[in-house]
Amino acid sequence: MTRDVRTISEETTASTAARVFAEDDIGSVIVTAPETNDIQGIVTKSDIMHQVAVDADISSVSVGSFMSTPVITVAGDKSIHTAASLMKEHSIRHLPVVDDSELIGILTTTNLAHYLPRLRKNILWARDESSG
Repeated sequence: MTRDVRTISEETTASTAARVFAEDDIGSVIVTAPETNDIQGIVTKSDIMHQVAVDADISSVSVGSFMSTPVITVAGDKSIHTAASLMKEHSIRHLPVVDDSELIGILTTTNLAHYLPRLRKNILWARDESSG
């Protein structure tokens, strides 16, 4: 997972969110409540592109009006298999990771793609060890 997660408030404009995506080379931001940091929603590049496609004024429309909610999350102590299953079940590519409702990271399909070779290697190693 990526531990450095960008957050914004629901009043943030779509154009500001798009600028964050471009500057930080990321595909999503988590929308949190400013006072409590509670997760309120998630906005992805696809959400911004949809706003552009429907001719929304992205310089004035706030992300709170189109963010995805409720946000599917996974606890940090769950397995990679559990996280991947959640992503598949809900057809999502960005999965916030929480510890007692506190945002501690985000798991993306890119993270999973980078992890797969290591997982394959570990499975093959375990197979070799068990066969003696």
